[in-house]
Amino acid sequence: MNNEELLYIEDAKKRKLYYRFTPAALISNFVPLVVILQDEGRITTPHFEYKMWNVLTPIDNSEDENEDYSFWLGEKGDYFVKDLLQDLIHQISEEYECEDHIYLYGSGIGGYGAILHGILCKANAVYAHAPQIRLKDIGPKENDLSNFLNTTDTFPIFYLCGNSNPDESSTKDETAYFAEACRKNNIKVDLDHCPKVRDNEQQALQEVLDFLERVISQV
Repeated sequence: MNNEELLYIEDAKKRKLYYRFTPAALISNFVPLVVILQDEGRITTPHFEYKMWNVLTPIDNSEDENEDYSFWLGEKGDYFVKDLLQDLIHQISEEYECEDHIYLYGSGIGGYGAILHGILCKANAVYAHAPQIRLKDIGPKENDLSNFLNTTDTFPIFYLCGNSNPDESSTKDETAYFAEACRKNNIKVDLDHCPKVRDNEQQALQEVLDFLERVISQV
C-alpha cells in the first residue's frame, strides 16, 4: 500500500487513518455518502466511483502486515481508529452537505465496522454481508454489537446478508443472532436482499448501491 497516494486524517498523537474519497460522478442537489469498510487483512483497497454517490473508503491500519487487527476500533483498548473514522465521516458529510444521507457497507470484519459506525453516526442504513457480530479480546461493550441496541434511540435500517456457504455457517448464525436482537428492540432489519454476484466484490457493491438507490427513491 503506497500511503503517498492516499488522503489521511490524524489525531493529536499524530496517528493516521488513511482513506480514499471520490465525489459523485454526477452533480446533483442530492448526493448521499456511502462508507465502504473492507474486511481486514486485504492488501489493496480498490478505487471506486459510482454514479450519484459520494464514496468514502477508509483503510484500516490492519492492512499493514506489521499491525495487529483493529476491528475498525483501535488497538489494546485504545479506540483511536473508531474516533478518527467518526471524525472523518462527520467532516466529509458536513462538507458535502449529506449529514442526513449516510449509508455504510461492509463484509466480515468490515460488516462489524459498518454496523458499529452506522449506529454511531446515525446512518440511514447499513448493508452488511456475513458480518462478525461478537468478537473476543476487546471491550465489554464492543465485544457484542447487540450491546449497542435499545428501544429508545434512532437506528439505521439494517440490511443483513448471511453467508450461504455451509462451511461458514457461523457467520449465518451471527447474522441471525443480530437480526433477532434488532427485532427485540423494534429496530428495522431485512434479511432478504443479498447480491446475486458474490465472488466479485465490486460487482456486489454495485448491486447493493443500486438496491439502496431504489430504497432512497421510495422514501
